[in-house]
This record gives sequence, C-alpha cells and structure tokens, in this order.
Amino acid sequence: MIRYCICFIMRGSEVLMLNRVKAPNKGLWNGVGGKLEPDETPEQSVIREVMEETGMRIVTPKYTGVVSWDVEGIEKGGMHVFITQLEPHTEYPTPLKMDEGILEWKELEWVLAEDNMGVVSNIRHFLPEMMYTGEPLEFKCYYRHEQLDEVKELGLTR
Repeated sequence: MIRYCICFIMRGSEVLMLNRVKAPNKGLWNGVGGKLEPDETPEQSVIREVMEETGMRIVTPKYTGVVSWDVEGIEKGGMHVFITQLEPHTEYPTPLKMDEGILEWKELEWVLAEDNMGVVSNIRHFLPEMMYTGEPLEFKCYYRHEQLDEVKELGLTR
C-alpha cells in the first residue's frame, strides 16, 4: 500500500526543499509531502500537503511514479512522486521556517550531488529519471543496516 506522496517544486534550475524537523529524515533536505488521508487520491493529497507545508496552491502536479522501500528484506511502503514546475520568475522568498521545517530553494545540481550527505539518500537515484521521462516510473530502494544499499528502477508503474 502506497500511503505517502512527495512533490518536488521546480523553479528553473532550483528545487524547493524542506529541511525536516521531525522523523523520518530529521535534519535532511527532502521534497514536500506527507500521508494520504482516507478517500484521498494521490493528486489530492499532494496538492493538500503542498498547501499545508508551503502555503502554495498548485493545480496540476505531474505524476512521475512510485518509489517504494524495503528495509532488511521487509516491504515498508512507498510514496507517489509528483513534480510541479513554477514559472522561472515566481516569487517565493526563502529561507522560510514552517511547522515541518525550513524551506529553501536549492540548485538541482546540489540536490543530486553524489557526495551530498544532507539530502535524503535515495533522491539522487530516482529524481533525474522521473524528471526527464515522459511516463511514470517505479523505483525500489533497499536499506540494510540503516543505510541505502541499492536502488532498482523497475520500469513503468503498473
């Protein structure tokens, strides 16, 4: 069961990232998102979550697929991934402290850097493909000893 959603809000070469103040991923930069509510579609959920966490009203986020995770051989769930593109000159000043953490525009190159330990570890493995592929994709992340061990692209979502 996919119970979470995440959105990567793009503005030109920048992505709006959230430095989380709560687990999971406390202290790491991540996209904006959260749990699906009962009877909510993934798109409805991501629109609501973006509004709650940023104050932004997005209308048509692009669905780019699913990322699921396996921890020590046990399926632990997953998230629907969305990307939304803002106009390059959209004003949204950061850093901005919100209930969930600090929002800040980060250069996509910085977010995806292999040696960047301040970003959630699986993002660099799925986000580039999801950004540039026209069809929704599925990725599976395998965690061993509390570390990301492997990420597999499983192809198009079913």
